[in-house]
Amino acid sequence: MKNILLLIIYAINLLPVMMQAQNPICPEGTFFADPSARQFGDSTVYLYGSCDENADYWCSYRNDVLSSTDMHTWAVHSNVFASKGKNDEVQGTDALLFASDCIQKESLYYLFFCTPDKSFSEGIAVAHSPVGPFRNGRKIRGCVGIDPTVLVDEDGSIYYYWGQNSLCGAKLNADLCSVDSVRKDILTERQHFFHEGAQAFRRGDMYYLTYTSKVRKDKATCIAYSTASSPWGPFTYRGVIIDNAGCDPQNWNNHGSVANINGRWYVFYHRSTNGTKVFRKACVEPIQFDENGLIKEVEMTSNGASGFLNPFKETEARLVCKLSGNVRIITDAGGQERLSGIKDGDTAIFRYFAFDKCPGQVTLGVKPGQGGQVTVMIDGKPVGKITVPKGELIAQGKLSGKIAKGIHSVKFRFDGPDCMFELDNFKFE
Repeated sequence: MKNILLLIIYAINLLPVMMQAQNPICPEGTFFADPSARQFGDSTVYLYGSCDENADYWCSYRNDVLSSTDMHTWAVHSNVFASKGKNDEVQGTDALLFASDCIQKESLYYLFFCTPDKSFSEGIAVAHSPVGPFRNGRKIRGCVGIDPTVLVDEDGSIYYYWGQNSLCGAKLNADLCSVDSVRKDILTERQHFFHEGAQAFRRGDMYYLTYTSKVRKDKATCIAYSTASSPWGPFTYRGVIIDNAGCDPQNWNNHGSVANINGRWYVFYHRSTNGTKVFRKACVEPIQFDENGLIKEVEMTSNGASGFLNPFKETEARLVCKLSGNVRIITDAGGQERLSGIKDGDTAIFRYFAFDKCPGQVTLGVKPGQGGQVTVMIDGKPVGKITVPKGELIAQGKLSGKIAKGIHSVKFRFDGPDCMFELDNFKFE
């Protein structure tokens, strides 16, 4: 009986948690970083990566998978692979699991994982489903490093890339557990602004490597890219795809992937929360290629792949895409997220809303504090002010400026004492 109950509990834990796709696409209270997007022959897209669970260190001892059939509603498949504790499938190390990637070969799915343990830094596990459970974690011989990415070329050759500051690469042998001769310095920090987190893909005759870059402000906040006519290069630096600077006052890194999902291209990336370098959450933005195969830089948005937000429906404050000052997204003990740590002069930006009429006022839902004043701005121009009284849960303010029909960003500037309040949500009316 005990074993049956344990099996039931295990099955329940594997059931996916559903949520709607706005940025971030992770549900409240969950943290998924380093997203590598894959689509295996049907409409479903899968995200492989890492899971943050502690403010003191990167990642955790388990892997989750996110999946979606429409890029709007996502499921979280929890603990599909682990290096320690429940579902431990790695013999030889109990190290943390960093970024991961996955490919399909025939009817099986292979998860490529990595750890900070130099004696077992790169590995592979296998499953009969793209959402696991992944079993039999084995070491990949000949590879020492982090952040694997795999490219299955049109002729069936499988290229494996990994590394930090300098990118290494090799062809995977037929056993997928070993490599032939290793090529070094495919990308370098000096020439390509490469830091870590490479992801490889092919579009037409051009090979792309996207990666985490310190090209700006000596912080690894950018996903940059380089291109070549061969999987071995030489690669030419092309620029930045997205920069997540400003998503959190303590944000330090970025990591993601580019993928063609049902004929449209997207960049997947993460943002930090909770005033830490970690507690990162996956996000997505559409991208476009020009006639030369180059990618125009895109900005962080609140709507992501979901279409524009409706200003006349309640918008959760956790969908903020740009912060300045001390304000950050915090997660309470119940897993709910809101804007907290608000100090005088802090700002919060939400992109983008589709206004089909001009509103007359804005309503804020808050967790009470000392109170303060909020200036409402549309595309950077003030259109009204809201006074938030001390101890109140709701505050309303009339708009003095007109808002034209169309697509606009919303910005709040907070003025008042420390601990003025925490922002849960807002709505135009």
